[in-house]
Amino acid sequence: SPNLFSIPLTISLPSFAIKHQDGRYHTMKLWKILAINFLVNPIYSFIAPKSNVQHRRSTHLFEQLNQSKDALRILVDYQEGTWKGVATSFSVSNDVSAGVRTRKVSPEYKSTIKIGLDLQKQDYTMSETFEWEDKMKRREFSLVEASVDVDTVDGSYSVDNTFPNLPSDLIGTESLLQFGVEHCVAVSDDARVRVFALYGVDQSLSRIVVCQETRNVEPVREDILKASPKEEPKERPEFIKENESLTPMPINLMELTSGVWLGNMIVREPASYEEPKGFGSRPISREKQFGKWSMGVQRIAYEWNWDFEESIQKVITVGKALGLGLPVEMSTPISGIVCQDESMRTSIPKEERLSYVDWMGGDQVGIFINNIGMQLPRYFSFEKAGGKSRRTFFTEVSVYQAEGSGALDSVRSKPDMICSVIARAYSTDGQLKQASTGFFEL
Repeated sequence: SPNLFSIPLTISLPSFAIKHQDGRYHTMKLWKILAINFLVNPIYSFIAPKSNVQHRRSTHLFEQLNQSKDALRILVDYQEGTWKGVATSFSVSNDVSAGVRTRKVSPEYKSTIKIGLDLQKQDYTMSETFEWEDKMKRREFSLVEASVDVDTVDGSYSVDNTFPNLPSDLIGTESLLQFGVEHCVAVSDDARVRVFALYGVDQSLSRIVVCQETRNVEPVREDILKASPKEEPKERPEFIKENESLTPMPINLMELTSGVWLGNMIVREPASYEEPKGFGSRPISREKQFGKWSMGVQRIAYEWNWDFEESIQKVITVGKALGLGLPVEMSTPISGIVCQDESMRTSIPKEERLSYVDWMGGDQVGIFINNIGMQLPRYFSFEKAGGKSRRTFFTEVSVYQAEGSGALDSVRSKPDMICSVIARAYSTDGQLKQASTGFFEL
């Protein structure tokens, strides 16, 4: 019989001849061809394979569904449970010469994290209960509304909250806070680092809080252990298993400027974000969704140049990007002034020494303390006086580690140093534009 499905739906044959599968030809009247086409067209549109555009769209939706599932799984597997730690907090004055002020260390606390499902709102929530001394405080937020970004490789995350509900004893202030950005970096199976950038009602950086936390494992009595059935241990993320030999490496400006840091940034753009259309227009904000991103990989190299006095420069060399790349503002070299440097202060324990850099003429604050570095906007503001837009509002936190004990030996001039980076970039109207995580080696 004729191969009807090989006939174009718009008949444009010069003659009304239909080729059989065995190579013979069969003639057919025009009205018969039109009648067959009328009947076949609806059937063909139903059973025919999707076009490339439809295929790409359905594949993209399927990938986003997997992203959401993977993000929730890694959050539950790694973050849920009880952690204990100590918070170091301090303020940075708007007057650059005043440096870092009111440094405080909190009492030891416990933090219990649970991730749940809000059936009414069809939303996922994260709740955290803080316990210290004889006090307790609980906070809860929506993973969707808080624009949570999750690294599905190791469980690191970042999130922002309006009017963050945090214990004053831990953050070192009772002042009203308007906005907060939280970064959490997974550094091992049982250790994580969190940094909070907190902004007051005057939209200036009010408080920086650095938390070093370890997983709290309650001892189990031997009789209970024998009586209880054995459970299969949770599968650890590959990234954590491969880097379990890493230990914290306190960083200072000398070590930071000792070479080139080379690595990759994994870039995630929320599905709810759309680029502005045309000059002067604002980004279009769609309905927020959890764990759904467009992604890319950006090859990048960092190098710090310091004159051992006040001037310092961060040189950024951008390589090829597969898919999305970093925003221009996050990949542009910047310069700054070293306002405070405790690197050589032997009276201060190495883990407590702090360096403070004023970046971009007061636009951003750079802090290095223990093995943690951060680059944070000085103001939570997206417009300058006169209506001129600021540079992209972005935050960046780095955690430095070393192979083995991190101690110098007679064979190597310095240990193999590793840097994990987590960052967020916002558009001019305050919506999350991109979030990224990276891994660098010196």
